[in-house]
Amino acid sequence: MTVVTGGRYNGKLEHVMQAYNVSRDQILDLQDHDPEEASSLMESYRVLYHLESYIRRSNEAGMDVSGQIMEYADRHPECIIICDEVGSGVVPMSAEEDSWRETVGRIMCSLTKQAGGITRVTCGIAEKIPHGVSLSKTQYAIL
Repeated sequence: MTVVTGGRYNGKLEHVMQAYNVSRDQILDLQDHDPEEASSLMESYRVLYHLESYIRRSNEAGMDVSGQIMEYADRHPECIIICDEVGSGVVPMSAEEDSWRETVGRIMCSLTKQAGGITRVTCGIAEKIPHGVSLSKTQYAIL
């Protein structure tokens, strides 16, 4: 499994398509579907894009999808999961926003641990960060 994160519009999808030779028909954009529809479509795709949107919409519908996402990752060891960074130290204005960010963070921590690391894309530049390692600015590897 590969987990990719970074700020919105920072080139995550473009990086995945180029680095992993992924075509558009292998990508499920989770923000284009309601949670129930997305749940049924996941099994047919190698790449899940906009995981944060799927989690938000699922939370709003009263669905807990943490287990489902982890089970998908278990069944699809070659999958790629792309998720926008949603926190970055900004304090949420509402309890719902806080709950959503916490859920995204917990799921991403679990996925990153299972994947053995994460790729962060910033301004089109990818850096691979191994799980459990604190890296200084000079230690990360540009992909």
